[in-house]
Amino acid sequence: MSLLEVVTNVANEAGYTVGSVVSTATDTTTKQILAITQRIIKEMALAYPWPQMFASGSVTLATGVASYALPASFSYYHYETFWNQSTRWRVLGPMSEQEYAQYLGYGLNTTVYQRFQIRGITSTELLIVPTPTSANNGEVIIFEYIADRSVRPQTWLAATSFADDAYCFYNGNYYQNETGSAVSGGSAPTHTSGTTGFWTYYSGAYNSFLADTDEPILSQRVLEQGVLERFAEIHGLTVVPRYLDQLNDEYAKNMPGKVLYAGGYSSVFMYAKGGVAVIGGKL
Repeated sequence: MSLLEVVTNVANEAGYTVGSVVSTATDTTTKQILAITQRIIKEMALAYPWPQMFASGSVTLATGVASYALPASFSYYHYETFWNQSTRWRVLGPMSEQEYAQYLGYGLNTTVYQRFQIRGITSTELLIVPTPTSANNGEVIIFEYIADRSVRPQTWLAATSFADDAYCFYNGNYYQNETGSAVSGGSAPTHTSGTTGFWTYYSGAYNSFLADTDEPILSQRVLEQGVLERFAEIHGLTVVPRYLDQLNDEYAKNMPGKVLYAGGYSSVFMYAKGGVAVIGGKL
């Protein structure tokens, strides 16, 4: 289950040849399949709120501070998951632009509920209204979000060579080598210590394949089908379109006993398959 396997499998099925190295390849075919793979994994990640990408976040309020940094891996938040853990009250939101303008213009906020809005392009995008006072200092706001991590690096192994700035995965966490090319020691990296040997805990996004050994968090089977169909379309090859059905079915596996909406087609039929209801689809 690696980038190299995905690209090789797609090329073999399509009748093309790629090299033994993908991430730094220079030939047109390998580069094209790699580019398509990068696009499809992002499309898959955005198609559904995959449980594999669920994460928890929190901020600690400070007197006079309204904006707070979101998690470095933040993609988007789960609706109605913001709570003040200290007061046990909900934090309402997101505020609309009209609500925020009303607050700025009139200061109307007399309820016990705090409100939030995610805005701007900086790392301090979580806005808490009204601005916390000394009475709120130290209160903790918790929330659930989707991490921008549809890919993970190879799992850490002892006595293994890693390049400078390479990443590894261990015990659910991501780590980065920031001390130059080296051979990993006998102790696995740990989040509690921050660093182990030359490994530093990494909290940011990981949404692209950076090395041949990187692996998709989501289904490799569905990823390969999506890449194959896009590659076939470009080259005029005949491939039975299965990608969307496989994508819907894969997400349905995460929600047993529930029917999920997965619309987007143009005809008039409605059907359910594998727990996924398609409105206006094809039988």
